[in-house]
Amino acid sequence: MSKIKIDLTSKITQGEQTETIRQQAEGELREDGAVKRIFYEAEKVPVKMLVKEQELLIRRGTDHSNFSQMHFILGEKGQCKYVVEGRQLDLLSETKRLELKENAAGQQLEVEYDLFSGVDLIGSYAVSLIFA
Repeated sequence: MSKIKIDLTSKITQGEQTETIRQQAEGELREDGAVKRIFYEAEKVPVKMLVKEQELLIRRGTDHSNFSQMHFILGEKGQCKYVVEGRQLDLLSETKRLELKENAAGQQLEVEYDLFSGVDLIGSYAVSLIFA
C-alpha cells in the first residue's frame, strides 16, 4: 500500500443551481493488477473506493447504521443507497462517463452521472479525483 495525496472536485447540478466543492486529503492506494483500492477521509468520514475497468464502487461512512454506497458502471444503471440512523434510501445512478487516466499530476479518475430516486432526477454530478 502506498501513501497518496488526493485532490477531489465535485460539481453538483440540481435544477438550475450548480455548486462546486473542492477537497484535499491524504490517503492510501493499493493496486492489484487493473484493480485499484483507494482509502481516505473526507471531513472525518472514511471513504473506500474500488476502481475496476468501467466500474467504480464508493462507500462512505463510519458504521452499518450511517453510510452511503454508490455503484457506477459505464453506460448502465447502478444500485446506490444512503443509510442514516438505520433508515435506508435506495437510489439509482446512471453513469455517463467513467475514465481513469494518467496526467502530469499522477492519475485522474473522472465520473459523470445522474442520480435518481425512483424516476425522479435528484441531480447531475461530475467528480474528478486526482491522486499521486
